[in-house]
Amino acid sequence: MKIIDRGFIRISPTQKFIDWAKSVSEETPFFDNTPEASIYLIEDDFWEDEKVLEKYFKKIAKQEFAAFEEDKESQPDCSDLELFTSYFDAELGTFVYDLLGNSIQSEKV
Repeated sequence: MKIIDRGFIRISPTQKFIDWAKSVSEETPFFDNTPEASIYLIEDDFWEDEKVLEKYFKKIAKQEFAAFEEDKESQPDCSDLELFTSYFDAELGTFVYDLLGNSIQSEKV
């Protein structure tokens, strides 16, 4: 097991996001059970969660909304952190463990 030199933001959809996603997408069986969270890797050394969220929330919202609706005009306004937190619950942490022995593959999105 290895420790990865990254922190994380764990994003879970709120009911408001789920309601929006169901209104624009037929891929909503995803929400029939407990919705799966997304994990975003960030710098591993940070002190204030709100500053980190302020830095990344627009990128995260863009990715999460685009997973269900690529048309930006159909995506909700998420221009400030208060709006972001109405659509997503965020949890930040600093320990990421790699339980596998092989190298980590990455892909640009």
